[in-house]
Amino acid sequence: MFDKETRVELGEWFFKARDYTPIPLIFLLLIFGHPTVKSATIGLLLIMVGELFRIYSVGFIGTISRTRSQSTGGRLITEGPFSYVRNPLYVANFLITLGFTVFGGSLWLLALTVLLFVVQYYFIVAYEENLLLAKFGEEYDEYRLRVPRWIPDRWPNLDQMMWPDTFTPALKSEKRTLTTIFSLIFLLALFA
Repeated sequence: MFDKETRVELGEWFFKARDYTPIPLIFLLLIFGHPTVKSATIGLLLIMVGELFRIYSVGFIGTISRTRSQSTGGRLITEGPFSYVRNPLYVANFLITLGFTVFGGSLWLLALTVLLFVVQYYFIVAYEENLLLAKFGEEYDEYRLRVPRWIPDRWPNLDQMMWPDTFTPALKSEKRTLTTIFSLIFLLALFA
C-alpha cells in the first residue's frame, strides 16, 4: 500500500507527534464516555499494568525513550522486556490507551482507538526499524528474527526475569506520564 520511503516518512511524523495525537481521542472520551463501575475497574487495571510495564521497560532502555530525535542510543537494548518483544514500550502504551478507553465504557470509541493506535504505531515502528537497521545492521537484523514485534512467543518465569539495577531513573523519566495518567483519570471521573 505504501512504499518503504513513505512508511518511514509518515513514521517519523507520527513519532514526533505521538504526544499530541491522542488529544482528539481524549476529548471524545470526555464527551462520549459513560464509565460504569465495571468499565472503570477494568480500565484502571489495564492502565496500571501498562504503566508498570512501561516503568519496567524504561528501566532497561533509559531516558532515550523520551527523545524526539533520531537517536537510538549507544547500543541495541535486548535485555529484560526487550528479550520478549521488540516494542515493549508501545505494548505498554497500548495497554494504557486501551485502559482509558475501556474506562470510558464506549464500544465505538474503543474500536476507533484500537484502529488509530494500530495505524500510528505501524508507521512509527517502520520508522524506528529503519533507524535501528541503519545503525546496528546485522545485530539488529538477527534480533529482529529472534524476537517478535508485539506478542511474546514465550513468557518468562518470575525467577528467570531480568531486573534493572534500579528503578529510580525510570520513575523520574515516567513522572510526566504518571502525571498525565492521574490527570486523565481525574477528568474522566469528574466528567462522568
